[in-house]
Amino acid sequence: MNNSHFSRVFIVVMSVWLAGCCGIEPTTITQQVTPPATPTAAQVKSASGAVLHVIGVYQGALPEVADKRPWWAQCQAARQSTGSTEPLSPAECQPFINASREQRTVTVNVSDDSSPIILGLMAYEPVTWHIKTTPGVVIQKVILTGYHQQDIVGAGEAQVDVYSYNNSPCDRCVQKGRYFYSYERVPREMELAAGVRASSFQGNYTGGTYQIFKGML
Repeated sequence: MNNSHFSRVFIVVMSVWLAGCCGIEPTTITQQVTPPATPTAAQVKSASGAVLHVIGVYQGALPEVADKRPWWAQCQAARQSTGSTEPLSPAECQPFINASREQRTVTVNVSDDSSPIILGLMAYEPVTWHIKTTPGVVIQKVILTGYHQQDIVGAGEAQVDVYSYNNSPCDRCVQKGRYFYSYERVPREMELAAGVRASSFQGNYTGGTYQIFKGML
């Protein structure tokens, strides 16, 4: 056995030994992923018969009367209106950044009265969620998630569980755990928090108004 062959054997043996004794794992793992099966009717109803509908956005919509210009443009215009030619400072522009965030809303119109509903509402930026229901609709619970502060109006007596980095200011909200959110899919954390598979999902980068109606299963 020449030195080159011995060195290769030695390296292989040592790699296997190190992986076994020291917890070193391969840098790349390839595994077969089986696509999830379409949930059955039983899987999308909780023990209480409630159905989970999920909506995800990155940010809400600004009111029609709001200034739609970027915050830096608003800040620059306000600066120029005073006759100042000095460079913009972060402190001067912060109120315009905050105003743009705090005004954003999402409206959810719920007309499905066929079963109790769990609403899963997700956003990254601060959003005030406006829930509007028709007679007969029962909102059993709301799961409110996101990074920044989330608020909700119109949830009635429903339990509101919050999973956000910044705590929610709403009176009935209870902080439950670590934040999560997505506007592209239903996170597994959402279904775990609800205790049931989602029956519908709607997602957009910027959200305005959404509908939850009969037949969305």
